[in-house]
Amino acid sequence: MVKCLKILAFCFVGAVMLGLLPFRAAAQEISVRNNLLYDASGTVNAGLEFQVGDHFSVGVNGGFKSWPRFLAWDNDNVNNTTHWRHFLVAPEGRYYFNEVFKGAFLGADFIYTHFNVGDVPTPFHMYPEAENNRLQGSYWAGGLFAGWAWWPWQHWRIEIEAGAAMGLAAYDRYDCAHCGSKTGEVRKPAVVPKLGVNLAWNPVARDKRPRPDVMVGGRDTLTVLTAPVAFVVHLKEAAGPQSAGDRLASQKPWVIPIEKYRPLDYLTRPGKDSIQYVVFPVSDARLDQAYANNGKVLAELQNAIEIIRDDESTDELLVSIVGLASIEGPQPQNDTLSVQRARVVADYLNARTFVSRKFFETIGKGEAWDWFKDQLEAIPDGGDAFNKEEVAWLLNLVYNEKNADVREQQLRSRPALYQKVVNTLLEDQRNAGYIRVYYSNKPDAATRKLNALIYSLIGAKKYHRAVKEIQADEAVMALVQKNPEAANAYGVALYFTALDNKDEAAGKEAVGLLQKAALEGSEAAAQNLKGIETYGPARKEYEAWQELLHE
Repeated sequence: MVKCLKILAFCFVGAVMLGLLPFRAAAQEISVRNNLLYDASGTVNAGLEFQVGDHFSVGVNGGFKSWPRFLAWDNDNVNNTTHWRHFLVAPEGRYYFNEVFKGAFLGADFIYTHFNVGDVPTPFHMYPEAENNRLQGSYWAGGLFAGWAWWPWQHWRIEIEAGAAMGLAAYDRYDCAHCGSKTGEVRKPAVVPKLGVNLAWNPVARDKRPRPDVMVGGRDTLTVLTAPVAFVVHLKEAAGPQSAGDRLASQKPWVIPIEKYRPLDYLTRPGKDSIQYVVFPVSDARLDQAYANNGKVLAELQNAIEIIRDDESTDELLVSIVGLASIEGPQPQNDTLSVQRARVVADYLNARTFVSRKFFETIGKGEAWDWFKDQLEAIPDGGDAFNKEEVAWLLNLVYNEKNADVREQQLRSRPALYQKVVNTLLEDQRNAGYIRVYYSNKPDAATRKLNALIYSLIGAKKYHRAVKEIQADEAVMALVQKNPEAANAYGVALYFTALDNKDEAAGKEAVGLLQKAALEGSEAAAQNLKGIETYGPARKEYEAWQELLHE
């Protein structure tokens, strides 16, 4: 019996896997059924069926009866002498003339059953051996059948089917229903009928199923129309209204959205105006506003921090300060010096902006060897300050000597070259550089609603509700007017709602919204317009033929 159950499970899994093959994924459906006539024999049974094309399906049926009487609770009835135990599995394929799960169909199946029967009356005494003996064995057969299916309800349908199977029966015969000696081993062909009144359930309701291909016209003017598959909707998260940080970021490269924050592992030579930095005298960590351009830089930083601090739409603020020291001097001393320089700048800005010290990040990166390497690589061949041989020697030193103090010693061993390096390259390295101001925006209620609730509704294809939610909220409608991604979302929801309502005016409004959003830079809207170009005409043509065929 365990072996029988394994075979049954294997066939069911095989049918499920076959149903999952990508014959036509967009139209694929599943159906579960029960044969009411098979129930009448006291057998627990079920069937699975998968659509694999416009007219084809595959499936498997199974039945199992482990008790000998008609019902399990009849086993102790001594007056009941019947003995019928069996299990059956039957993979099948069907062809539907109209559409899968509806109307007339033809089918073919393969049957395997293992049985133990005795004293069982059969219609018209078709199997007298089963009435007068006990038979135990197996039956393999192939069969053909025909049937009809219709939908009384949205998820439920009824099927009637009839057919026959022919195959080989191989069984042992015993001389009475419950006992007796073995009287023979039989191998012979056998024909069995197939009758079914099936109650079937589909997860997808009938009016939600994609329609099949429609074929119209004469032999020379045949037209094949396939139900259009809705295009994949493209949505992109909408940004909230522009904040003070956004306006500053468009003017100053060192004001940056916080989502672009990255730890600085490698400090390259900064481009012009890409960072703010103040400079210090050699071996000094005292901040002097009058030194170099420090006063202007500090004033700009203070002003930007205060603007972002006071902006109600700002959610987060982070001032990142990386201290550096030039490559001259002992490395331990320069490591300490770089930390002190970063902290003194943070203290200065903290005292004047009244922003909590926890919003200042200070990092000491020690000697600026990364910067120095980039400075060397930027020197053109045949430059005025350094010749080609000198640049090559310096780069070889930086790349191949890992100990910073040894590098400096070797550099000092060439005094003339070392002096040129000090006079030409090291002045800017004595800084608390890489000062950047990071910020994040606090989305307003309308943007949050659009990106969370309304996008979720559109993703679930609940377009009608999405349109109602947008139209009922003045703030969201205002966002639609000024934000292309919001206009794209509203346009998509309105387009599908208009199709369902057959509202041409709303459909034109939806396309207009998407066109406007695309012109204003929404790539998602441009993609949706391409989808409409294919889907809209195909749907209209398909619906026109459907109406013609149903007249």
